[in-house]
Amino acid sequence: MVLFAYGTLMVPEVMQGTCGYAAPGQSAMLHDYRCRRLSGEVYPAIVPWPGERVDGVIYRGVTPAQLSRLDAFEGDMYQRQAVSVVADRASIIAQTYVLVPAFSKLLSDTPWSLASFVPRGIQDFLADYPGLATVAQGDDGYGDR
Repeated sequence: MVLFAYGTLMVPEVMQGTCGYAAPGQSAMLHDYRCRRLSGEVYPAIVPWPGERVDGVIYRGVTPAQLSRLDAFEGDMYQRQAVSVVADRASIIAQTYVLVPAFSKLLSDTPWSLASFVPRGIQDFLADYPGLATVAQGDDGYGDR
């Protein structure tokens, strides 16, 4: 399975710590979506938005067990769905996490960027994000890596 990550899962330590996936990501782009920070948080969400794009990475070979752990990590605010992304000028179907419409009021107007998150927000995220505690309570963590 291919996963498109646009936020905290682009950080290798977060991806590996969440589901055990350790291979590097490949740059990719998702058209007609918008990426913004959630109000009061250091992490983003995406929503459909014609004319905008979201930069991220794809991870190839993500297993069902890893996806299950990622579903738990993302929680009820996000829904995993298939999208078409562009990587190396080719269109690829990937799974990604989109903000559930019931939570759209939490989306701020503040753009989110990995370049800002890593030096400023990652420590707060690793200390406070409830999804990390959820996956930590699971089994040994990584199923069929």
